Amino acid sequence: MPMRGAPQSPTYTGLYLDQVNGMIELYYRGTLVTQWNASSTTIPSSNTVNFDGAVDFDSTVDVGTAVTGGQAVVARIGTNAAVASNGAGAILSDIKFVAPYNMRIVSAWAANISASDVTVGTATSSASYRRVTLVTNTAGTGSGTDIVASLNATASLASNFTRAFTTVASTIPAGALLLASHLTVGAETADGTDMAARIYEIAYSRV
Repeated sequence: MPMRGAPQSPTYTGLYLDQVNGMIELYYRGTLVTQWNASSTTIPSSNTVNFDGAVDFDSTVDVGTAVTGGQAVVARIGTNAAVASNGAGAILSDIKFVAPYNMRIVSAWAANISASDVTVGTATSSASYRRVTLVTNTAGTGSGTDIVASLNATASLASNFTRAFTTVASTIPAGALLLASHLTVGAETADGTDMAARIYEIAYSRV
């Protein structure tokens, strides 16, 4: 009887000995679920794997495609002192974060820790406001100018409240440095282009 690399039945469910490739395979209704040999376990790229509990890997795991879902890692990346309405745009010196691996920012926030900022009406603040961007080098290690998150402070915010950044789905390479910069958009206004003291946090996932 000739060796076969797959079950003959298109609806086969169960274990199958693939003598052609030297694998033990698990099928469900004709669909290959996983394969084993003496040294590895292979899950087809078209399948989704869900881990609902703790998983302990004692050896290297090679993920051929992006990992999505699951819990992101949350990190505080720094703070800034209050900036006056006529403050010059600059890199915020206390905000630096080195990517521990290839990662993507899922979300980012800034939380006021001092007095309220941007107290003028929307008609004014929509034309003149303070912008904060998170920048990095998406092509390699070190710092750069690629924007991966942006925050336009166009509405008033009290102390101990947060603003969310708009994020860009760009991969930050391992070793790249994430920085924050701020600048005034439009004309300076006494109560529209100021910036309160803040803390900054990001949620990121491995890619």
